[in-house]
Amino acid sequence: YDAGDSKILIVGAYNSGAAMIQITKSGDSYTVNELYKTIEFGEHTKPPLYHNGYFYAQYSTNERRDGLVCMDAENGQIMWKTSRNPVFDKGSMILVDDLIIATDGQRSLYLIQPDPTEFKLISSINILQESGMTGRTVGIVGTNQNWSPIALSEGKLLIRGQHQMICLKVGTTTTPLQYP
Repeated sequence: YDAGDSKILIVGAYNSGAAMIQITKSGDSYTVNELYKTIEFGEHTKPPLYHNGYFYAQYSTNERRDGLVCMDAENGQIMWKTSRNPVFDKGSMILVDDLIIATDGQRSLYLIQPDPTEFKLISSINILQESGMTGRTVGIVGTNQNWSPIALSEGKLLIRGQHQMICLKVGTTTTPLQYP
């Protein structure tokens, strides 16, 4: 991720963590310096979001459940983690009008005010149904994985889970998130 001032944040999954590097040009050559490295910040399935000097990512792997994590871009200091309250596990996030719209990797959609001092939930709603298939010969317990990227266009938010896809109308009203 381009963090400005020739700085790039490199993130990985499966406990790879993150590293901030800076590229400097001198004549015809380039130098790369590692500014910091941390195992406490990463992203399993999507790139992190950058807002006002801080990165936000859902850092959950098979071994850890840090949830939504906020990190200072300047020094790599972790500001907070939601852990399992609420759980964010490989969901998707976009930044719209200085707000984070996020799925949790399961059934829920969240509207979050990005703030480095604390997790600030504005609103949340369960949007995807419990999934699974049943039948005379089939008895498969479904999963609620929702790892697909979300997309927003002209006030319509597209969300796809493993077994369903929905489109929500979003906007600035007394109820920020509503069905079309």
